[in-house]
Amino acid sequence: MRTGRTTAASLAIVLGGLFAILGVQPAMAHSALTGSTPADGAVVTEPLDRVDLTFSEAPLTGLDAGLRIQVTDADGTDVSTGEVTVSGMTMGKAVDLENGAYTVLWRYVSPDGHPIDGSFGFEYRAAVATAPATTPSTTPSSSPPVTPTPTSSATATGASDGAPDSPPGIAPGVWVALAAGTVLAAAAVVVLLLRRGGRGRP
Repeated sequence: MRTGRTTAASLAIVLGGLFAILGVQPAMAHSALTGSTPADGAVVTEPLDRVDLTFSEAPLTGLDAGLRIQVTDADGTDVSTGEVTVSGMTMGKAVDLENGAYTVLWRYVSPDGHPIDGSFGFEYRAAVATAPATTPSTTPSSSPPVTPTPTSSATATGASDGAPDSPPGIAPGVWVALAAGTVLAAAAVVVLLLRRGGRGRP
């Protein structure tokens, strides 16, 4: 009789322990973060426009308002934009980054309604695009070419209009005086000859 009672008590203890283990197991199986983009401690050199976090289970349906993602720079300014989006077991948010260090703060609600949160950091070192250097235009000027205009003054090596060339060292005025004297002398000779011819006639 005592042996039966002892066996029953032992069985009850064993069953109670199993029920206790089975009752605690679901409570210990909360969702957990399994990965992120970017990863914790990563140095990102490619363009990045959003941060994504992946969990072991999808967020609890209807509790999207309890999901949070905040990305802050070294000054504590939140650079994330828009709302948290959910796709399967991943939730994410858009970001507008400049080169520097960032911290991601997140809050997630598991399917059993239990909220969990955490944080991680990464560094952004994307190359900055530079504008191409401009080259000066080679388009010719539309202004017409300037042509020299003739002048009426005589050149240094040529004679003036209407005057004969003068030998070097003799001024043109001297030649004019000599020519006038020659003409007067010739005229005087002609007059003298005419007078002599008139006297010799009968």
